[in-house]
Amino acid sequence: MRKNLVALLFLAMPMLGMAQNTQIKLGYLDVQALFMSLPEVASIEGSLKELASQHEAEIKRMEDEYTRKMMEYKEGEAKWDEAIKRNRMEELQTIQQKVQLYYQQAQTMLQQKQEDLQAPIREKLRKTIDEVGAENGFLYIYDLNALLYKSADAIDVTPLIKKKLGVK
Repeated sequence: MRKNLVALLFLAMPMLGMAQNTQIKLGYLDVQALFMSLPEVASIEGSLKELASQHEAEIKRMEDEYTRKMMEYKEGEAKWDEAIKRNRMEELQTIQQKVQLYYQQAQTMLQQKQEDLQAPIREKLRKTIDEVGAENGFLYIYDLNALLYKSADAIDVTPLIKKKLGVK
């Protein structure tokens, strides 16, 4: 028993020495606040607002056309025969569908434009976080919900846990 204890202490001594010499550095930041503080983001927001106002103007034009055609329909409904009424109603439905489709497409286009414009900034921010982490010896840099940097010295314990659990 005594031999086992001595052997265990003998084996643990180098690890204890390394643990005392190694300083674990963890960092954190609010990535979203940092991102929003970058000057490039303000210009992107301006571009997106301009594009959104263009789409809103087009939607307004389409809605005005729908309203005008609806008024024409209501004015002529009493004097038109069924074929004309049906044709005009189908025309109204088509315009309404076009407005809805354009609205959905505009939302998708705005989201895609935002992603395209923000991608280089996000990449720049990511590279900077990696560089700061490496230069300052951080083991990890955390955001509230995401791991942003992992040191090359970090150990993945997944295989050890899987072995202990008997998972292959």
